[in-house]
Amino acid sequence: MPAYYHQYKIQVLQESVKSIVDDSKFYDIDELQERLYFLGKKQNVAMILTNDKGYIIFGKNDQHITNKYAGNIPMSNQLKEYNIKATIKLKDSSELYHLEIAMPLQPIDEANTVLRKIMPFIIVAAFFIALLGAYIYSNTITKPLIQIINKEREEEKKRKEFIATISHELKTPITIISGQLEGMIYNIGKYKDRETYLKKSYDCTQELKALVDEMMEISKSEILEKDLKLEVINLSDLLKDLVNRQNYLIDEKNLELNYKVEKNLIIKVDKEKIIKVINNLINNAIKYSPSGEKIIIKAFKSKASKTVVLEIENTGVTIEEKYLSEVFNPFFRVEKSRNRKTGGSGLGLYIVSQILKSHNLYYKMEGKKNSVLFTIYF
Repeated sequence: MPAYYHQYKIQVLQESVKSIVDDSKFYDIDELQERLYFLGKKQNVAMILTNDKGYIIFGKNDQHITNKYAGNIPMSNQLKEYNIKATIKLKDSSELYHLEIAMPLQPIDEANTVLRKIMPFIIVAAFFIALLGAYIYSNTITKPLIQIINKEREEEKKRKEFIATISHELKTPITIISGQLEGMIYNIGKYKDRETYLKKSYDCTQELKALVDEMMEISKSEILEKDLKLEVINLSDLLKDLVNRQNYLIDEKNLELNYKVEKNLIIKVDKEKIIKVINNLINNAIKYSPSGEKIIIKAFKSKASKTVVLEIENTGVTIEEKYLSEVFNPFFRVEKSRNRKTGGSGLGLYIVSQILKSHNLYYKMEGKKNSVLFTIYF
C-alpha cells in the first residue's frame, strides 16, 4: 500500500504536467498561469516558469527547490523531492517557456509511515470482517442449501412411504379378485355360485379402478404443481354452478343446504384444479353427513385480512383433534375399517391439500362439537 501510494502521487503529477504541455498550444500566458496556479494548489508542489532569457514568468525564487546544500545536511534530515521539467510553447508566442516542478516526498513518506503503523489494526479489523462475512455467508447461503437438501430428503422419504402404502392398498383388492376367480375356476364350495362372485369381483375391479384413477390424479398434480394455469375467476358464480350440480345428492340424502355466498368474489387460481378441490370438499360433506343434517357453504371477503374466505361445513359429525393432523396424509381414513364404501379411498383430502399447497393458499380443517369445517383463504 505505501509503495503504491508513492507511485500513484508521482504518476498523477506526470499526467498533469503532460496535459498542460499538450494543451499549452491553445493557451495564452494568462491561461497558462491560471492552470499552473491550480496545479500547484491541488498537487502541493513548488514550480517556476521562465522564458528563454531566464526571466521568471510564474513562481518565486524561494520556491525553486534544489539540493545544492543537501550535502551539508544529515541524510535523515534531507528534504527529499521529485523533480520534473518540461518545455512549453504558447499559441500567441514563438518563444519557448521552461517549467520546473518539485514535489516534496516527505509528506508521502510520512503518510507511508502512518499506514505502516496502522497496518496491524487493519489486519485485525480485516480478520474480524472475514469472520463476520463467514457467519453471514453460512446463514444466507449454506443454511438455505442445507434446508433444501433436507427438504428433498424428506420428500423422497414421503415418496417411498407413499409407494409402500400404494402397494398395500392395491394388494387387498387384487388378492380378493384373484381368490374369487380361482375359486370359480375350480368350482370350490361357495364359489360355484358364479353369478354372485363375478359381481363381487366386478365391484372389486371398480374399486381398484377408482383407486388407480385417484393415484394417477395425485401423480399428475405433483408433476404439474409448478405449471398452474392461473386466471381471474368469479368464485361466487363458480360455487353456484358447482352446488347446483350436487343438488340431486343433497336432496337424495335429505340434507338441508345453508348457502351464504357474497356476489362477485374475484380470485386468481387454476380454475380446473380449484373446481376439483371444491367438488371434493362438497362431496365429502354430503357423503359423511347423516340424513337430515345441514351442509353450510359460506364465501365472503374478509375486511381484516383482505382475503376471500370459503367455508364448507357439514353437521352431525366431528373429527377428533388427534386425527386432524393426519387427515391430509394419503390413504388415511378416520373410519378404521378402511371400507371404501363408507370411508372412501383416503386420497381425496390428500389431493385437495396438494392443489392448495401448489397455489400457496392457507387452509385448515376443524372438528367442532357437532360439525366439521373446512376453510380456504384465497
